[in-house]
Amino acid sequence: MYASYGFGYSIPKAVKYLLIANIAVFVATSVLPVVFGIRFSFNYLFGLVPYYITHYFMIWQFFTYMYLHSNLMHIGFNLFALWMFGTELEHNWGSRDFFKFYTVCGIGGGVLVWLASFVNLTDPVVTTIGASGAIFGLLVAYGLMWPDRIILLFGIIPMKALHFVIVFAAINLYYGMTGAGNIAWFAHLGGGVTGFIYLKYGWRIMVHMESMLRRLKRRKFTVIQGGKNKSDSQDRQYTDLDDEVNRILDKISASGMESLDDRERRILKRASKRREKQ
Repeated sequence: MYASYGFGYSIPKAVKYLLIANIAVFVATSVLPVVFGIRFSFNYLFGLVPYYITHYFMIWQFFTYMYLHSNLMHIGFNLFALWMFGTELEHNWGSRDFFKFYTVCGIGGGVLVWLASFVNLTDPVVTTIGASGAIFGLLVAYGLMWPDRIILLFGIIPMKALHFVIVFAAINLYYGMTGAGNIAWFAHLGGGVTGFIYLKYGWRIMVHMESMLRRLKRRKFTVIQGGKNKSDSQDRQYTDLDDEVNRILDKISASGMESLDDRERRILKRASKRREKQ
């Protein structure tokens, strides 16, 4: 079975806005210095430079670096992968959860580059830019959700999506440890590891926290309907749904997203919509 990727899907909101944002930033950073004679490099201010983060507390770089790209091939490859893998993921998760996942993976990639600089695995004064960390997080999610989909390694060798993720991670780890090439290997690894942890534990933690906050904020009404307190009935309904969501999250933690059936996916979507309304 061959992966459907983005084919057959309309481009969803978050993927579309991410594509527009990346292209707009690339055009701006390419054109503004030429048109207005700007002498400083955007990359030093908004790219990820571990030394600047450590000594000047420029922590916004953990976020902004993923929207900068060096050339047309760099941005073209990343945006193609964003569309190819991100479209189907967003259609399954919804725009809010997809954008949150993408951003967390990108930040995780930057954090690992920064941490690696302390043990001399990355150069603290070298600038890291690009969305590759976030993209590898999407690839990990794709491999976990549809492990048997076929992906072409290097555009030639067919292999299952999960195997592709493992091979790609191994390649990045090897080259990262040997310091080969001018590629941010640890940004890729950081995004992938962050995506894996987030899928296994992140949503469960967030749902538990939001459930606790709802219980603290929930107001008690005295309206009596059908001989029962309306608030009590609503509380039981919310509690039942929370319990079911927690059971599904435990299943995801143990067996991955691909283990869910259609009913469980509908329950997660229903819980997500309820959270957005609150």
